[in-house]
Amino acid sequence: MPKHFFPGGNTPAGFHSFFHNIPWDGERTIHLKGASGCGKSTFMRSAAAAAAACGLEAEYFHCSNDADSLDGIRVPGAQFCIVDGTAPHVSDPAIPVARDRIFNFADYIDQKAVSAYQEELICLMRQKKQSYDKAYGYLAAARFAARNNSFQYDQAKLNRTILDTFDLFGGVYQSRNGRHRKLFASAVTPGGYVNFLDSLAQRNTVYLLRGGAGTDIFLARVREHAALRGLGSTGLYCPMNPAKPEHLLIPEMRLFFTTCNQYHTVNAPGNEIVFESAEKENDTELFDQLVGMAVRTLAAQRAAHDRIEEIYAQGMDFAALTRASGEMIAEILS
Repeated sequence: MPKHFFPGGNTPAGFHSFFHNIPWDGERTIHLKGASGCGKSTFMRSAAAAAAACGLEAEYFHCSNDADSLDGIRVPGAQFCIVDGTAPHVSDPAIPVARDRIFNFADYIDQKAVSAYQEELICLMRQKKQSYDKAYGYLAAARFAARNNSFQYDQAKLNRTILDTFDLFGGVYQSRNGRHRKLFASAVTPGGYVNFLDSLAQRNTVYLLRGGAGTDIFLARVREHAALRGLGSTGLYCPMNPAKPEHLLIPEMRLFFTTCNQYHTVNAPGNEIVFESAEKENDTELFDQLVGMAVRTLAAQRAAHDRIEEIYAQGMDFAALTRASGEMIAEILS
């Protein structure tokens, strides 16, 4: 089963990007440019399908504004990535032409066809920005409310749990530094909370972290221990606090540690690690209300976004784009 992630997220501080972590092993990267509705997500799905037909598995990176759309793919077996290089996650080739390149979808847009909608597009873009700013304000208020949900935990018990977990690594040691990759596995989207944890649990030994506090400290210590043993890891961070780890994947050991709570859990069997804690205060109702307001605001801007896509789509020469896309995919896989 392919792995699915979010490379960026809607957070209390605005849009947070981990897009630079899509290419991870020096893969050739194709940066897509162009407007909404011009077929970037469709192109990425076609490239992933073509790779799958060759027996190569892709990683999928979804858009936090529309979890059904893609912002990137990575095919390690063919050493290439494709990323959406447009705002709010603008990217450009690190090694232009020699390795990386730009595929400009704007070349297939009839400028005259969309120029007639210039004023409407300006208004729609303004509406989107206002909605995002408002949504981020609600998320910031929700994070502030969450500070009331403080926990106490037994440091000695937490330390023992961490040390016991180190035994999972046995005698594994590699003479290199283990690299750590940061991404999101969940996001606050116009459709509410969405996560792809089930895709990360597949083919791994799962450890379910249950309890109130200390899980982020636990994950940080396990990550550090893996790095000392030369093992790479992927940390999945909290969209409400992108500095806080919520889940940890150690691919070479096929280990997946995941925090389970009322907002996200895994539909897979796993070994439970319980973190004992005493909740001092609880204001989750206010937190949920504020996040709900953010979600409704994000959903409202989708109408403007959909209209923008409609305008650009009607100016696309999809026949020419399909031919160019096929040639590009053939070149990548060759």
